[in-house]
Amino acid sequence: MPASNAANQLELHRIAVSDILDTLPSIIVRVDRQGRVNLVNRSFELFSGIQADKALGLEIATLIPQFGSKFKGMNEIIDNRTPVAFDKLPCRNGGQLSYHSLEIYPLDSDGVGMAVIRIDDISEHVRIEEIMAHTEKMSMVAGLAAGMAHEINNPLGAIMQNAQNIERRVSPDIEANLKAAEEVGVRLDLVRAYLVKRGIFEFIGHIRTAGVRASNIITNMLHFSRRGEPRIEAVTLSKMLDWTLELAASDYDMKKVYDFRNIELVREYAADLPLVNMIIPEMEQVVLNILKNSAQALAELEDERTPRITLRTHIDHSMAVIEIEDNGPGIEDAVRMRVFEPFFSTKEVGVGTGLGLSVAYAIVTKGHNGTLEVWSKPGEATCFAIKLPLQELS
Repeated sequence: MPASNAANQLELHRIAVSDILDTLPSIIVRVDRQGRVNLVNRSFELFSGIQADKALGLEIATLIPQFGSKFKGMNEIIDNRTPVAFDKLPCRNGGQLSYHSLEIYPLDSDGVGMAVIRIDDISEHVRIEEIMAHTEKMSMVAGLAAGMAHEINNPLGAIMQNAQNIERRVSPDIEANLKAAEEVGVRLDLVRAYLVKRGIFEFIGHIRTAGVRASNIITNMLHFSRRGEPRIEAVTLSKMLDWTLELAASDYDMKKVYDFRNIELVREYAADLPLVNMIIPEMEQVVLNILKNSAQALAELEDERTPRITLRTHIDHSMAVIEIEDNGPGIEDAVRMRVFEPFFSTKEVGVGTGLGLSVAYAIVTKGHNGTLEVWSKPGEATCFAIKLPLQELS
């Protein structure tokens, strides 16, 4: 083969290898024993912001300082001929946190010691692992909560029953009470007058009211967390919303960021709305998630306005509409357009998974043939609108 043909073939192979490297999503860098760069691909340029011709001859630790400590001892890695791998390396770019895997492969090229570095963005994989672990943990917590709710029902029932029995034991309408009072030499009307004077009946009333409230919370928690085959039920929007508000009223942020008891909840329900078919626990999940997002937004208020969430219901043609509006700081358009994207979150790391609203969107649109929209006026308000068809849910 003529020398010119051989040179052409080598050039074609070089171009082909370069094209292959540039199509890879992984960051590929080849370095010498001192960690000086002699080859990079397009992904390296995009990640570092440094063009290939300007990177050649420079130390990799200065070009990618995020992982600089991992590139130490490159000559030892090459001499030992043993690949080195690092997993889940955190990397913060501005306010965005990502995770990467980094692998260093020793390479013997014509007797010259080199190494190939490969870096991959594994952020989504890490988030999915975290969500799976969180889901499993929450499933266990849900089981414990359901068991605790059942256990609490027993002493709560005893408290309610005994409070009622106290009221009955001093009632003048029961003959046995009059007889017992006469046997011990007291007048039942005077006993009752004393109890009224000292506010004992009010105390008992408070006990029963608190007991009813606790019972409703437990009932709603069990209804919300029940498992099994989804069941379509016909219900009024106002009743479903009130059930969810009962759940919300007992919810507070573990870091004390928000508390529904400090938020004004306004109900603007249209009268005489028809029943709507839905899977009630799923729709409660949607509404509760939106309420929590609103509460977290209201916690960011810096002025003196009273935190408020307004719930409205009405009919729009053949759709039943739920509007959940808060008077919080609002959402910028760039964020509003992405709120239903999976894994998108404006919350700090560890506060949210970025799945809540995307799951809510799937429940409404795919599970209930409805729509979920959001509009906002930055600095003033945000409103989520859930529209559900009035016809039979298939």
